Amino acid sequence: MVATSLVASPAVAPLLLAVDFDGTITLRDTLHVIVDEHGRRGVWDELEPDLRAGRITIEQAMAEQFRTVHATPGEIAELVRARAGVRPGFADLVAYAERAGHRLVVMSAGFRSVIDLVLGDMGLGHLEVVSNEALFSSDGCTLVFSDDRGEVCGLCDRRCKRHAVRMRHDGEPVIYVGDGISDRCVSGIADLVFARAGLAEWLDEQGREYIPFDDFHEVVSGVRAFEAGERAAA
Repeated sequence: MVATSLVASPAVAPLLLAVDFDGTITLRDTLHVIVDEHGRRGVWDELEPDLRAGRITIEQAMAEQFRTVHATPGEIAELVRARAGVRPGFADLVAYAERAGHRLVVMSAGFRSVIDLVLGDMGLGHLEVVSNEALFSSDGCTLVFSDDRGEVCGLCDRRCKRHAVRMRHDGEPVIYVGDGISDRCVSGIADLVFARAGLAEWLDEQGREYIPFDDFHEVVSGVRAFEAGERAAA
């Protein structure tokens, strides 16, 4: 349910901002970009119906995606720099959060080496990152799934971002920004959700409130409103 108005509530500070990477910070999902170039095209389209229906996990889908990927780290870096893109305003959100004393954590089902590359190019390599990893080579790709996601979640039946947020939560309000399937479960513990693409569609289906966004300038504006004591309302 898209938030269409703002109503007053008590002011809040500081905040914990958890931000997804692929398709959220980046304009294009780097996993799809890599598989389309160095793996088998179309595999995600084949897997997505089962993934959305819960018949396979995100980890199983990723393993199948990257089973056919053969590329060196240098080839991956060149591809990501050329095609992933960065959603406008992310650096502004980081700067605003740091000035205001908020904590911002990048949380991704994707790969640390790719995330570090993109953030490093932006001068944001100091940000905390929670993610998986991929070891790329011309002989094949090995996925290394993070241990930072805790035990299996009782809601989504997998090790998800919800645990990572809870481990970093210190009583402050949580703002989550995301776009996809891996963001569904964790969005349920956020005080305010910014959503686009698949996450927004799913939240609509669930009848849950969120603020839609196309760039991070809109997120900054929404965070400012939240700080000022305004909350999204249907």
